[in-house]
Amino acid sequence: MIDTIVKLFNPNDGAHFFVMCGITLTLVISLSIIVERVFRYWYQYDLSNSSAFMSAVQKLVMNNSIENAIRLCKGKRNQGQLLPYVLAEGLKRANDSTEEIENAMHHAQLAAIPRVARRVPLLATTANVATLLGLLGTLFGLIKSFAAAANATGAQKGVILAQGISEALSATTFGLATALLCLLVYGILMMKQTAIIDDINQNAARLMDLLYTRKMKIRSGQDMSTVNAD
Repeated sequence: MIDTIVKLFNPNDGAHFFVMCGITLTLVISLSIIVERVFRYWYQYDLSNSSAFMSAVQKLVMNNSIENAIRLCKGKRNQGQLLPYVLAEGLKRANDSTEEIENAMHHAQLAAIPRVARRVPLLATTANVATLLGLLGTLFGLIKSFAAAANATGAQKGVILAQGISEALSATTFGLATALLCLLVYGILMMKQTAIIDDINQNAARLMDLLYTRKMKIRSGQDMSTVNAD
């Protein structure tokens, strides 16, 4: 296996060596993006049980315990998670007008959602780069093999052609394998990204409805107090 790697990354092999190094660099960049995004999506940004969390927030809001709801959103367990951050920004304006609450949450969503979408589109770029580098390596290998075969005779020509074509196809295989990995993970990350963003938007709208309902309940209670006083 080591001998195979040495043959594929032979520094004396000129253009083919630089193509293989380029594909390797593309693979390393892609893997670093994948590892970082997987950590963010599954261990930081995503709320494992958003329904239970929203139920707890709803209970506190309807009991007029806004400060406790904000503390819940800002608790240690929810640090770094985007949904609690967005909800906390709305809860801070719970006693303001509906428009002010909506603006606060909209600004929080605009700050949170780009953090979810960051870097993932680069995987589509690295997939294309890996594919093109693989094809470039193929062309370099074929050019080299045919140029060498032109000066060879008999059986030696066949050996040189076989070695050159093998070298060319190794670059194509490495490039396509890297591109397939990037595209597969890109699709998975995009699905997770969409799920996180939808969860944020849906629960932000739900909180807006809760705060509006709370406001109407308080106003109704004040009106009843005025009527009773009269």
